[in-house]
Amino acid sequence: MIAYTTPYAFVIVVGFAAAIALSRVATGASLVLVGVLLAAQLLFWPARFNALSWSAYLMLLVFATLVGFHAARRMRTVAPFVLVLYAAGVSALLVLPRFSATSIDGLINGKHLSSVALIPDLLVCGSVAALITFGFWYLGVQLRLESPALRTVWEDTASPIVSSAQRMLLPLRPALEPATAVAFYVLWIIAESGRSGSSPWPSFPFTLGLFAASIAVARNYPRVAIALPGVVLAIQLFGIPTRFSSTSWPVYFAVLLTCLIVSATAEGRIRWLSLPIASVYVAVITTLMTVPTLSNGYGWTSWVGGGNSSDDIIKSFAGVFVVGLLLTAAAWFIGFGLRASQLKRAADTKLGATVDELRSAEIDLIVASERDRIAQDVHDIMAHSLAVIIAQADGARFIGPQRPDAISESLGRIAASARTSLAEVRMLIESLVEDPDGHSNPTLDNIDELVQRMRGAGLTITTNRFGDPTLLTSGQQLAVYRIVQESLTNALKHAGAQPTARLTLDWRGPGLALTVASTGAPRQHPASNVREHGHCRGLYGMRERARLAGGWLTADVDDEAPGGYLVTAFVPTACVVEQETEAPAEAALVAAEAGSR
Repeated sequence: MIAYTTPYAFVIVVGFAAAIALSRVATGASLVLVGVLLAAQLLFWPARFNALSWSAYLMLLVFATLVGFHAARRMRTVAPFVLVLYAAGVSALLVLPRFSATSIDGLINGKHLSSVALIPDLLVCGSVAALITFGFWYLGVQLRLESPALRTVWEDTASPIVSSAQRMLLPLRPALEPATAVAFYVLWIIAESGRSGSSPWPSFPFTLGLFAASIAVARNYPRVAIALPGVVLAIQLFGIPTRFSSTSWPVYFAVLLTCLIVSATAEGRIRWLSLPIASVYVAVITTLMTVPTLSNGYGWTSWVGGGNSSDDIIKSFAGVFVVGLLLTAAAWFIGFGLRASQLKRAADTKLGATVDELRSAEIDLIVASERDRIAQDVHDIMAHSLAVIIAQADGARFIGPQRPDAISESLGRIAASARTSLAEVRMLIESLVEDPDGHSNPTLDNIDELVQRMRGAGLTITTNRFGDPTLLTSGQQLAVYRIVQESLTNALKHAGAQPTARLTLDWRGPGLALTVASTGAPRQHPASNVREHGHCRGLYGMRERARLAGGWLTADVDDEAPGGYLVTAFVPTACVVEQETEAPAEAALVAAEAGSR
């Protein structure tokens, strides 16, 4: 090919390669360079390609893809129009005899080009070239959009042309393959009109129609689509008039298009079988194109200006077969990639919807958890204070006539309890405003004050301590305080008349063992059984606090004391909790090291 190409045309090829290299770093300059090269070919006839070297224009398809991939901002809007204009210029260079290398009619497309025949040929060639060029540019844009790493650094990725094309073409997606088949058939009929030669005219429309039908049904009936090219090739092997000539052989590219559509849309086994079946078709097509006895005495070597010797036939067969296999594999993998891209977009959309649902559920769970925490804190604070206030108020009401001086003492205790509860409620509200995870934090030092307040409310309390106190975290101390507060409050409210309680704090183990045993005279209303209280929010809150503190809690009727109730809890010290947490991690590390050895 180089031997038959002028030095000026070779410079044009080098210029196309330079434009491809510049398309990433200087997209605008590369577009200008291609325009200058095409203008040079239009104005300077030695720079034009001949019957062999015109295939160098295929480099511009690679260039269009790279422009779509690398162009940014305004260039993404301008580039497709410029590329379509260049496609029209290439069509003029291919079709018009005036712009061919030797100014001979039919140098490229093989038929006499009268002024009447030039018009449909130029329209067909220009339309096909423009569509193919735009398609490769759009492929580059889609490849850019499919790359997350590149999409993040590509500002304003949505090109107006791409967005408009997607809005217009998306509703027409089911008709894409049939429309492509109709365009394929009509354009080839126009291109080959008046060029049937000695072959009966109906043979070409028939075989062309079968190829077009394979494109049309490739999406909905992939098995039929894969079988139709085989039918055409079988007919051409045994029917000489149906074989293609030096100008109509590109109809075989329909096999590539069918393979691409089946790979992109078919499901199951046929999708994977389409590639080896198409490879067999390539072998048959290569035989029909290169063996002279199967192509009316002429073959690929004659079509491209060579001889029909055995060496020429063998070389042309190997070359056409390898190129055909490469094109078939490329078409199949492009379809495979389009399918994978479609599935990825669908999976990303579903994943995004799932993430939104999980985020909404997480927010609802956080809100519900926060409501439950607030309710628990309000219950712990208000239930205790209200129980004290009620006990003091009832006591003052009953003993007021006999001891008027006790009313003042009861009112003072009521006021003190109310002030304490008000302060804790204010602390709770402030913690909710400033820190959603915070709340009022009484410690173990406040237990004595709590006991004195409960004694003032009428609960007889005995306190026992064993051992020396050890370290508890602030959260554990809050849990112990709330457990004691709730247990004493329940004893005051539910133990009946003359309630008594025994509080025991035992530090002699690996933590704090806590017991609150309460008794009292039986109530007048048996329905208010102590066991029924075991299912209230207060008991649930105590168990949760003990669990979160790293310990446990049980509460049930005390079998050793009639009418009694026993709360038992254990909260480990901070160092014990740390050891229990670190032990599984150390064991896992040792197991991992042993496994690696």
